[in-house]
Amino acid sequence: MFTLKIIGPLLTGAGSLLLAWRVKKILDSLVLAQLAAETNFQSLSAYLSNQTVDLKIVGGLNTHVERSQRLGISLLVLGFLLIAAGGFVSAYTILVSS
Repeated sequence: MFTLKIIGPLLTGAGSLLLAWRVKKILDSLVLAQLAAETNFQSLSAYLSNQTVDLKIVGGLNTHVERSQRLGISLLVLGFLLIAAGGFVSAYTILVSS
């Protein structure tokens, strides 16, 4: 019974860490996309005002996002499942111990 009392919070903690990591990765992707959009805007503005001859456009972000999505959805689901499993194990130990 003692092990189940420890396993529940550990599962919940592991699930929370997975979700936190996934949120960080989503935010990293958003920041990358925003920086690329800003770079493209500045490059186009400079090109149109004849300040530069080279037009540098950042591309390929959709590949980065798609790659991140494949692993990310699995981690998101696993994180929620671990939190739910931790809750069920904790509830079970409360029911059994009373």
